[in-house]
Amino acid sequence: MIILTGASGGIGRAILPALSKLDCVTAIYHSKQPDIGGLNGVTLHQLDLTSEQEVNNFAAGLKNSISKVTLIHAAALSRDSLAAKLDVNDWDQAINVNLRGNFLLTRAMLIPMIAEKWGRVIHISSVAGMRGVPGTLAYSTAKTGLLGMSRVLANEYARFGITSNVLVAGYFNTGLIETLSEKMRRDIIESIPSKRLGDPSNIVNAIEFLMKSEYVNGSAINIDGGI
Repeated sequence: MIILTGASGGIGRAILPALSKLDCVTAIYHSKQPDIGGLNGVTLHQLDLTSEQEVNNFAAGLKNSISKVTLIHAAALSRDSLAAKLDVNDWDQAINVNLRGNFLLTRAMLIPMIAEKWGRVIHISSVAGMRGVPGTLAYSTAKTGLLGMSRVLANEYARFGITSNVLVAGYFNTGLIETLSEKMRRDIIESIPSKRLGDPSNIVNAIEFLMKSEYVNGSAINIDGGI
C-alpha cells in the first residue's frame, strides 16, 4: 500500500492518479479534501501531521490492513521571509510541517515495516531548498534536513528490508509555480537547461523505480531538468 501525505497540495494532487495505478493509496490531507472522483483504490484521511497523538492513532488504525508500505512525504509548507524579518511562528510552522510531520509519520510506520521486513520511505525535497534561495530560510532548512534524516534511516533500517531515499524536485507545471508572477515564471524557466517546466509524471517514474529497487538506499535523486 502507498501512504501519500500532502494529497491536496500541488505535487501530491498531481501524482495521486498515477500512484493509484501502482497500488492502493491512503491519501492524507490537512484541511482541503482532494477530489478523487473516478479513482479506484484511494482512501482519504484527514490528519494533522504535526500532532503526535493523531499520527499514532492513524498508524494504529491501519494495523490490520498494512502490507508492503511505501510512505511518500509530499506535504510541504513555505513561509517566505528574509532571515532578519522571519517571524518565529512562521519558522515553527514550516519546520513542523516539513520536518516534524515527516519524522512523526515515519516513526509510526517503522514498526509495521520492520515486522514485515519491507518498506519504502520516500521524502520529497526541493531544489529551492538545496540552492539557498533568498527568503526561504525555514523551508530550505527543513528540506535540507530531510537529507540527514533519510541517510540515518537508511543506515538504521536497511537490515529490515527498508529503504529511505530523497527526491529533490525542481520546478514543475503545478504547485508553487502557479502562485508566482509571470516574470518569476519566465526567470525560472530560463534557468532550466531544457527551458521547460517538469511534468509530475517524472516524479511518479522515480517513485515506481524506488519501490522496485531494494538496493537504492540513502540516495538523493534530482528531478530538476539539470538545473
